[in-house]
Amino acid sequence: MSFKKFLIIGTTLVAVGGGAAYLYAQGFWGVVDTPAASAKVIPDEAVMVGFISTDPQAWMQLQKFGTPELQTLVNQSLDDLQAETFKDSQISYEKDLEPWLGNVTVAVLPSTSPEAVDDSQILTVVTIKNKFNLLKFASQLKREEKLGKTQEIDYNGLTILETTDAEKTFYSAVLRQHLVISEDVKPVQLAIDSFKGKPSLASQGDVAKLFSQDIDILNPIVKFYIPDYTAFVQEMVANNPEVAPLPPATLEQLQGFKSVKMGMGIDDVGIRLKTIANVEPSAIQVEFKPNPGQIISQFPASTMMLLTGNGISQGWDAIAESAQTDPQLQQGLNSLRSAANRINLDVDNDIFGWMDGEFALGVIPSTEGILAPVGFGGVIVFQTSDRATAQATLTQLDTLAQQNTIQVLPRTVQGQSVTEWTIPGQGTWLGYGWLDQNTLFIAIGEPMVEKMLAKTEPSLDQSESFTAVTENLPQSNNGYFYLDMDKTMTVVNGFLENTIPETPDSSSDTQTALAILNSVQGIGGTATHENPSTHIFEMIVRLEPKTINR
Repeated sequence: MSFKKFLIIGTTLVAVGGGAAYLYAQGFWGVVDTPAASAKVIPDEAVMVGFISTDPQAWMQLQKFGTPELQTLVNQSLDDLQAETFKDSQISYEKDLEPWLGNVTVAVLPSTSPEAVDDSQILTVVTIKNKFNLLKFASQLKREEKLGKTQEIDYNGLTILETTDAEKTFYSAVLRQHLVISEDVKPVQLAIDSFKGKPSLASQGDVAKLFSQDIDILNPIVKFYIPDYTAFVQEMVANNPEVAPLPPATLEQLQGFKSVKMGMGIDDVGIRLKTIANVEPSAIQVEFKPNPGQIISQFPASTMMLLTGNGISQGWDAIAESAQTDPQLQQGLNSLRSAANRINLDVDNDIFGWMDGEFALGVIPSTEGILAPVGFGGVIVFQTSDRATAQATLTQLDTLAQQNTIQVLPRTVQGQSVTEWTIPGQGTWLGYGWLDQNTLFIAIGEPMVEKMLAKTEPSLDQSESFTAVTENLPQSNNGYFYLDMDKTMTVVNGFLENTIPETPDSSSDTQTALAILNSVQGIGGTATHENPSTHIFEMIVRLEPKTINR
């Protein structure tokens, strides 16, 4: 539904219903514009709800960020959007809509039948923050004869307005301070039922608490709520013919995830996203402990991406236990175990068993060696309490590599012994060694070994770009995701220049994408656990402070 059509069919009800007298009859006095207030007219069977803020003060925070190129792009896009949305009319968002248009809530209701495909129903709920300004706008539309063909339907003592034009039919109703709209009459009827006292999301105990509790982000502009995660996943799968039905074991595991809420806001650093999941403590088989974060100091400041965590062996054990009640997962694990057995390795003990400490995966820029064409190499670091098993596995892999014409050679770098795999005529593509008694590194790409051992630059945890992102995230966490966009864009730009021919169309698209990406300084994310039943994921997109184009 286009924004223009949405506004026209929504205000039609007011114009046709007698204007001020109609709004007065609805008992519209005062405005409570929150997700919890809108939830009172949303049927309890809704599987997802999105809450979009129309507060200009929140959105204006974005004006603090962006390169001149991005500012020009955004301003032009907004002008084009308004011109397209309100073409052939005299409607102005600032003059005609902003004075009455409150926050917008969109609810996804289940399919009308089990056999339906792509049949989820959408109910839009708009808060009317000023009834008289809405009346003024509705009268304007009526004078311009843009209301389309209308018909009133009485339902449960209230009026549903059916509006038809050359394209589609829509249904709407005013429920005191809310305007509800849908492309089908059923969601509007259900909204009226909830308004009249039947179960709504706001009347359902834990669900009502989900809507009333703050997500705790500054200047929120978008919020999403999933009251029943299992029902949501089932609905999405049922409406996607390309996805196979979920097996019983998977459905049973989903029962442990109760509800999810997400929010996006704008603060002094940039855009912050936060997700809070409520789960049954017994559904999480892995014991989460705060990540020490010591492994970050092993990476150089030039690292452009990092992912850290803890206890791979615990995660593997949890997967193996889940497979006992999931035949499909068990089949996959059996295939993996069989493949490892063919090279005389035990997946459970020789590969994952010794990975019981902190780990990290880093991507580092490089213009040397076998990976020079792609512009970067990678390093994986593991802490382990079982060095003997880890070393035995590496020795077994060395033997396998030699049997496949790869040269396996020892070397000394900065006084430390390393082993490198070299492809004749191409160069070294992998090396590994021990940073200390319990810390193994495996480097992909020839110069990565030197970068990890030479220590010719400060460590990552001392770099300004890393600390600028992560200092705004919870320090007690289960690990970090970090991306330095400046370094990443240097690699991306070099790759585009060398591999992708420029055409007039692609040049415009590429410039648009680059304008957006160049305004991002870095991205950081982390997961925490407030308590055994509350899991939180938080991400920051650090934006370039606004600069003036001279």
